[in-house]
Amino acid sequence: MSSETCAVCGGQYPFDSTVHVLVHTNSEEGAIDYYVCRRCYEEELAPLVA
Repeated sequence: MSSETCAVCGGQYPFDSTVHVLVHTNSEEGAIDYYVCRRCYEEELAPLVA
């Protein structure tokens, strides 16, 4: 099974234990495309969009 690197904590996690995060910015960067572990998503990112 493939693994992904969490963009927040840097840990390696199985693909099915990650959350795909796609953020459309209003800049030249365009879209930011990351995978984060579920713990980092729940603690760091979910509160931002709740």
